[in-house]
Amino acid sequence: MTPAGTHLVIGSGASAAMVAWTLACRGDQQVTVLDLGSRLDAPRTAALARMAGRDEASWHPVDLQLVTARTAGGGRAVPQKRVYGSDHPFRDLGQVTGIRGARPDTNTDVVSSAYGGFTNLWGAQAMPFSPGTFRDWPVSWAEMEPHYRAALQQVPLAAEVDDLAGSFPLLAPRSGLPPLGARTEAVLQRYAEHRTALRRRGVTVGRARLAFRANDCTRCGLCMTGCPHGLVYSAAQTMDRVRRLPNVRYVGGVLVEEVGQDDRGAVARFRELATGERHELHADRVFVAAGAMGTTRLVLGSLPQPPASVRMAESLQFVVPFLSRRGVADPRRPDARDFTLNQFNVLLSFDEDDVDTAHLHGYPYNPAFLDALPGLLRSPALSGLTTEVLRRLTVGFGYLPSWASPGIRVTARRGAGGLPELDLVPEDTGRPAMLGPVLRRLARIAPALDLWPLLTHVAVSGAGKSYHFGSTFPHQQPGARGGTDRWGRLPEWDRVHLVDGSVLPTLASTTFTLTVMANATRIATEVLDGRAAAASPSAVESAR
Repeated sequence: MTPAGTHLVIGSGASAAMVAWTLACRGDQQVTVLDLGSRLDAPRTAALARMAGRDEASWHPVDLQLVTARTAGGGRAVPQKRVYGSDHPFRDLGQVTGIRGARPDTNTDVVSSAYGGFTNLWGAQAMPFSPGTFRDWPVSWAEMEPHYRAALQQVPLAAEVDDLAGSFPLLAPRSGLPPLGARTEAVLQRYAEHRTALRRRGVTVGRARLAFRANDCTRCGLCMTGCPHGLVYSAAQTMDRVRRLPNVRYVGGVLVEEVGQDDRGAVARFRELATGERHELHADRVFVAAGAMGTTRLVLGSLPQPPASVRMAESLQFVVPFLSRRGVADPRRPDARDFTLNQFNVLLSFDEDDVDTAHLHGYPYNPAFLDALPGLLRSPALSGLTTEVLRRLTVGFGYLPSWASPGIRVTARRGAGGLPELDLVPEDTGRPAMLGPVLRRLARIAPALDLWPLLTHVAVSGAGKSYHFGSTFPHQQPGARGGTDRWGRLPEWDRVHLVDGSVLPTLASTTFTLTVMANATRIATEVLDGRAAAASPSAVESAR
């Protein structure tokens, strides 16, 4: 029987929500969540409430404009995303103050202050890592699989059986996808016709796997600016359920500045944002789930003898525009009724186990395409040409695995108090070696899929822009030096557990968030089952 315990959970994003849920579902465990917890502003919240009570045809144009505002596009850089027209997931409440990039294109908006974290504006792609990926982990696929399934109990997965399921098991779909757009259907049909030749070249095409309530989708086309019906999964939804449990206390509006342990147990020290007052709480254990960069920063400021710097791994993002010879109907027409999340995936594999892969999410259309078009094509005088381009345009957001991507060197400098300042220095500013073979393979398969990559317009995102980063304190095999054990514990602490992307040993090219959620669930489950307590004596006692 699990003994009663007290736990502190830091954050409210994907990993925090799963840890808090796993702990709190055992009624004898007391859970306190410490969170920045910024929310959508009142005018936009009110606009969404009005829209929810009306038929889509009667949405007021002012409300619609307010909740679909986008950042200015143009050029090749991916703009900062908005949710319901707001930048509140990026709002600096102290969590990114003092984080600096060594290059202008280095992303420093790497820690979210929002309730629900970056899942407020993610693309909702939810695939596991392939079983072969875990050959380099101290945790096997067989050990991870039940925790993937447990995480998917919280996530309304929309997916369908296709060739991707061979290497990326379809674990717990709740529904199929909504009707796909004409471009997606054309790509899938051509893949079926050329399947044998494409598979021989290491190419697999399949439908998207998305964390949203597809059966309720009205195909209003606003997925990428924020679903007005709240159908896209956010960790805030799980955290809302957690907070309704009687053994949970949620403390919002606080910035945790230090974690550790002493003779009273684990401790978190934090500052109230409204008053500036500092407090500390003790518990049996602390679970740090502030996101990979947030957790890294907190740990570097809390260790008694922190390393001078750490390496952060990233699954590099690149963007490829494709044109097709055969056009489809204008995707902007009023009767299009397409959902605008990722609709299909292209997997390029360079080994037999689908570990060394590049993964592309195919977007046949969303309104942000208009912002990114060259200025000439946004001219009313060339509207006919613009239409012809949009009838043929698909945008692929691609990712490379972390072992084929440049990392980021994270250096901490102690400040006058609070969190340390961070310098983010990309290891390499050139194109990674793997990208060349990826683009050449896309060019070779273009006739089969009628997806012709515009190789002159491929854009490699700046460091940190993928948001698929972590591995600063990776799980290590027993007896190995550096990093954390399988329960996210550093050698200095045995009651402090890191549970987000900071502890993933490697980052595959496939989607990231579901694996973060599953691993966090595994850690919390094994801690409750007593495996962590039985594994080693107290690090504090051993050091005395």
